[in-house]
Amino acid sequence: MKKNLFILNILIVLASMILAACGGAATQAPATEAPAATEAPAESAATEAPTAVPTPTIPPPVQTGGEGCDPGATQLTWYIGLGAGSNADVIPAEKAWVENYNKSQKEACVLLNIVYNDGGGGNSYNALRALIAGGNAPDIVGPVGKNGRASFQGAVADVAQLAEAAGFDLSKYDPKLLEFTKDEGVLVGLPFALFPSFIFYNKKLFDEAQLPYPPHKVGEQYDGKDWNLETLQELAMKLTVDKNGNDANSDAFDPKSVTQFGFYDQWTDARGVAMLFGGGIPYDEATGKAVIPDSFVAAWKWYYDGIWKYHFMPTADYYNSDQFNKGNVFPSGNLAMARVHTWYTCCFDNSKMSWDIAVMPVINGQITAKLHGDTFAILKDSKHQDLAFKVLSDMVVDPELAVIYGGMPAVVADRPAFFAAKSEAAAPNEIDWSVAEAMLDYPDLPNHEAWLPNLAEANALLGAFRTTMDQTPDLDMDEAIAKLQADLQAAYDSAP
Repeated sequence: MKKNLFILNILIVLASMILAACGGAATQAPATEAPAATEAPAESAATEAPTAVPTPTIPPPVQTGGEGCDPGATQLTWYIGLGAGSNADVIPAEKAWVENYNKSQKEACVLLNIVYNDGGGGNSYNALRALIAGGNAPDIVGPVGKNGRASFQGAVADVAQLAEAAGFDLSKYDPKLLEFTKDEGVLVGLPFALFPSFIFYNKKLFDEAQLPYPPHKVGEQYDGKDWNLETLQELAMKLTVDKNGNDANSDAFDPKSVTQFGFYDQWTDARGVAMLFGGGIPYDEATGKAVIPDSFVAAWKWYYDGIWKYHFMPTADYYNSDQFNKGNVFPSGNLAMARVHTWYTCCFDNSKMSWDIAVMPVINGQITAKLHGDTFAILKDSKHQDLAFKVLSDMVVDPELAVIYGGMPAVVADRPAFFAAKSEAAAPNEIDWSVAEAMLDYPDLPNHEAWLPNLAEANALLGAFRTTMDQTPDLDMDEAIAKLQADLQAAYDSAP
């Protein structure tokens, strides 16, 4: 079987290189959400032969052969490539972890199969599909989030049953985190790396405007007012400034010459934007119909007005400009507040900026902090599910793996060390990491990455809808939402 697996991976690499030569590999996003792509400049009329473009290459799979294993140990394959973990800088740490784990016990011999994730899901996702179809399914896959698992719906084992068989106590986990780790009611893993969202804010811009910082605790007021949607918008408008120094509340404010914005919902699609107003899903499983929840409609209309009517959020032209750092707006220094996840600390100089984090406001009587989370899953086709669960239960509590993947540990006792490392990277800033922990209590359920029929097409439509809102003035929102619903229905109806 190992020979067949090796041959299959060689074929996959060759196929991937052919595909790369035809179309090129996509750039990998920093996490499960990505900024909108900027449009390429139009080509001028060619008068001479075009310059040849170098063919991008996809790194070959990385496999280990059971170094340090006990001779009598059962071999288990751990597949990496559905999310983080396939980049060259982390592979040595993964290989070291596996070698040490294999030496630490005698039951399992963990073999790594790392297939490069090109960011578009083509290379590593297709490789896993081929392995499953060929009868060579790995035992454990991950780290993987909801979006990655949704591409393999029905292929993942129910961890709750395996935990019961092993006498594993699930009550040690927060019920909300267990619920978050379910896909369509099935517990597909154990809580591992968590990425709650909250508000990153630029302390320098608040200081210049002589405004108090936003609240760090749930229930705190802001400048004598409840921390709600209205207060957030009022604050964001005060922090939105044109070239003449007028803020967005002023009659003299010029929306065509904005130099600083108050708020931006960074790196998410229309579903992510909708989660400001509460969890939901644009699909009715009972009827198979596309539905747009009322909370989605309200969130999108508020968001659209924030861009085009009140001007405290940037248009696509603004956030894709050099002035606003071509989509990565917060580190441009010209944005006061951004809603992003914990993983966003990867994407700006934590020690250079003057920043901190704040809790999400109350909207319609509730707080919603959309949540990302990675776990490890066991495939139904694994021939050693019970042993795979034992290994998985060791993996999710291992502090070294939490550091490798940068996720906030689900186990509370492991968090102080994690935040200490984050604080060291952010010094001299003193970041209030209690905000991140507090926001874990307010996940979006259903989650904004929950499964939809024809998921890739549905996600493309939702991404395009946000882009439409970002770049289209005078948009009839009711008409646009109705069109989105019809387009989603067509995608659902054509699901493979």
